[in-house]
Amino acid sequence: MLSGIDIEAFRGDLEGLEKMAHSAWRDEYGIESFPNLYRPKFLRFVFDRIEDKNHLIAAYRGDEIVSFMANLPRRFSIEGKIYTGVYTCLLVTRKELLRQGIANALIREALELNKKARYDLSIFALEKGHRSTQLVKKLEATGNPVQWLKRNGVIARVLDLKRAAASEGLKTWEKTAIRIIGAQKSPKKRGSIPFREYRPKDLARCQTLLNQYTDKIKLALVWDSEELGVELDYPDVSQTVVYEKDGKVEGLINFIYHDHLGKTKERWAWINHVAYPALYPRERRRFVEAFLCYVQDTGCLGAVEWTRKYYPMEPLYRNRFFPYFRYVNMVAWTFNQDISLRKIPAVYEVQI
Repeated sequence: MLSGIDIEAFRGDLEGLEKMAHSAWRDEYGIESFPNLYRPKFLRFVFDRIEDKNHLIAAYRGDEIVSFMANLPRRFSIEGKIYTGVYTCLLVTRKELLRQGIANALIREALELNKKARYDLSIFALEKGHRSTQLVKKLEATGNPVQWLKRNGVIARVLDLKRAAASEGLKTWEKTAIRIIGAQKSPKKRGSIPFREYRPKDLARCQTLLNQYTDKIKLALVWDSEELGVELDYPDVSQTVVYEKDGKVEGLINFIYHDHLGKTKERWAWINHVAYPALYPRERRRFVEAFLCYVQDTGCLGAVEWTRKYYPMEPLYRNRFFPYFRYVNMVAWTFNQDISLRKIPAVYEVQI
């Protein structure tokens, strides 16, 4: 690694991190759009819940941040048994310092932290063909305990094709394909749907709906009420809508506002948590339709979901979601030898 580089806990300069990340991501993605995962409000949303700030690791050259990685503590259920782990995410390095060993140094620091904290596993998502994927493959080749869990494809629903084409630089055939399947049409607004915004009094019921996945899915997040309360409602970042039936919340869709940086900056709604086990198929379709109307009214260009398959996704396809042109691989670094997570068909987790 280059001399003059110090690895330490992140100093908290969110704006400096955002600026560095933009430069690095634009160099890697070129003219393609990418989500601004380093927006300071979003970072506060995920970082403020971390008690030990040593989980946020950075490399500095004097006062300048040149690389970063986050470890977000979470509890997971694996086949019904509770384990502690982290999301290892948001790895980024200044473009002029790539291939200098800095990212490897941050990963080694994170591994030592995770072992010291006695976590059972670390989960991370890697987009195909990008530098982080290549880095992890090299680590796996040297005998590190990497397990490839699942490939998550992207499905999207465009709510304004003209803006999407301008921002994403869509080719003529891509715009034609979207029109053929009707994926650009506005969702119908139906006044009779028992649909509303989440309220704090809904927290206990939403916790029950989401924690039921621990009995149904091999790998699932486990929530306590305090953390879930932040997850479901955070101004200008995370929002939740619910479906009431017989006076009871029987469905929820939580989503994150992400700004995509392409030729223009456009806001999308990323679906984050979904549960509607007691709703009939027609009610589910209407619920998704009402959600699309809601995010369209907030100014979102469209909605994005990942094919995690922990809930019935047919209502999304019936509402003209279509496969997008990217996917990510879910990977785990296991510290507990009793854990096997290879080739899982469905997972309940978040996409960061």
